[in-house]
Amino acid sequence: MNKPMNRYAWMLLRAYLPALVALGLAIACMLWTSLFASVAMLHALVPYAKWLPPLFLLAALGAGLFATLRLWRWQHDQAPKCAGCGGPLGRLRHGPHGDTRKCLACGSRQPV
Repeated sequence: MNKPMNRYAWMLLRAYLPALVALGLAIACMLWTSLFASVAMLHALVPYAKWLPPLFLLAALGAGLFATLRLWRWQHDQAPKCAGCGGPLGRLRHGPHGDTRKCLACGSRQPV
């Protein structure tokens, strides 16, 4: 039985998406350096490209830790919550109608 994702599952996906993208880029760079290392025309780029996977892995680790800490703080009532659904609020955004924060669960904008 297929159930659609609820708002908290989407929130988790959005929170960890930067880490997943960085991990995907690290894997793509690893494949690129291993597959094209023997190609003569691309062989000159391999020494420089071999540093990309560790950098992307480090970025994925940092983004994953940041998302985990952010969600942990929300769960333990140490971060601002949405007035409508109780989801965590994102970063402070300065707009023409005042400062707001966007809810990561329902997407509504909350005034500060």
